[in-house]
Amino acid sequence: MEEYGVFDWSKMEDKSGWLVPCEESWYYAEKWKREGRRSVLDLGCGLGRHTVLFSKYGFKVTALDYSDEALSFLRKTRKELGIDFTCVRADMMSLPFADDAFDCIFAMHSAGHADSEGMKKIMSEIRRVLKPEGTVFMTLCSKETWTYALSGLPKVDANTVVKTEGPEKGVPHYFVDREDIISLFSDFELVKVRHIDDCFSEGKWRLEKHYFIEATVHKEAFRPDYSGIIGRQVDCKIDRPLGTAHPRTPSLVYPINYGYIEGIIAGDGAEQDIYLLGVDKPVKEYSGRIIAVYHRLNDAEDKWIVAADGKTFTAEEIMKAIEFQERFYDGELYME
Repeated sequence: MEEYGVFDWSKMEDKSGWLVPCEESWYYAEKWKREGRRSVLDLGCGLGRHTVLFSKYGFKVTALDYSDEALSFLRKTRKELGIDFTCVRADMMSLPFADDAFDCIFAMHSAGHADSEGMKKIMSEIRRVLKPEGTVFMTLCSKETWTYALSGLPKVDANTVVKTEGPEKGVPHYFVDREDIISLFSDFELVKVRHIDDCFSEGKWRLEKHYFIEATVHKEAFRPDYSGIIGRQVDCKIDRPLGTAHPRTPSLVYPINYGYIEGIIAGDGAEQDIYLLGVDKPVKEYSGRIIAVYHRLNDAEDKWIVAADGKTFTAEEIMKAIEFQERFYDGELYME
């Protein structure tokens, strides 16, 4: 697969249109709330117009984009509005999340920024990170659009056009017809497909068509196996002792000892992090027993819960102890 460009937000003189939630986001916020769904991945979030909307509706939202500039803007918005959501920089073709992480995925004019090979990877990743019976709403460009059918822009394969100027210079756009959608969503149940022609907007007549697609995934639930981890005795290094401040967020003070285990690499590529319970003073190192694992869904790593010898804790006590940091994530606690 070729290397492509990234949307350049610095070339967008007027960003106001990218700050207003689209009509569909209101509809799905209401629908998913009514269905009792809880977590949303805003895939290709841009400046975060939909991240903010879903957050205000009470969803646990993870905003993902490949643009540092877009995520920096969104983090400032988060601080200004005082609302909680998680920002992640990553490629849609390799999502840094656990299997079965999200109830819903929202991808408005974003998931189709790939060529045919990349699009297959994106769909595979979407299926992997959706929970059983999870749902995705996605838009894809129609092959009837002027950009594909008449523009003469370079095509890198039968479905993909690459823009040659403007903020999207070098960015691929994947175009589909009915047969392409059926093939692309072969591992999903299509719920609704609409073919929308935005024939007049911003004072101009256009030939600009998109498919608006809603689909559900049916699969067996993924259950992680921690039988070889829980119960082990481990030696811990404590680099953030009780009472110290987070190195990047000084307002976050550790109410318990937090550290890592040397030589064991976690999902984020760094050494395995641990929470140490039952030690009421700052320590630099400690040997204890792993009593639980907090399995982060919208992150690439788990957290191991280590207890001092002879100490026991209920699930409620563990969650209360780690809530100071884990409230920013979505996850599940696994115990013996």
